Amino acid sequence: MRRLNFYLDEEIYNKLKALACENETSIAEIARRILSEGLSIEHANKGVDALTQTIRRVIRDELKPVENRMAKLSAKAAVASASSMYLNVQAIADMGKNDAVEIYDKARKKAVAYVRMPADEME
Repeated sequence: MRRLNFYLDEEIYNKLKALACENETSIAEIARRILSEGLSIEHANKGVDALTQTIRRVIRDELKPVENRMAKLSAKAAVASASSMYLNVQAIADMGKNDAVEIYDKARKKAVAYVRMPADEME
């Protein structure tokens, strides 16, 4: 065993002394036990941190291709939706309706209301 000398606050010393009395052992034994437990916890926390980082990295690496695919599909859906929207407005205008944009705006408001509707209320 190695000898170690250091100073303690009066409060900490009194707590160690009280623990030593309660356990009928020396202050040095209590201090060794507390240091040992604290170091074990610190060592375990570092191991958990390393494991957590590794798990997060693996999950991120596995999910990245899925995220990229979802982003590409979302972009394609947006392009298709926009194309459909403009095609509908053009078709309404070609039918001789002068208020094609107004018709589109009304349809869009109804679509937004439909999307916000709870699933159990949909037809």
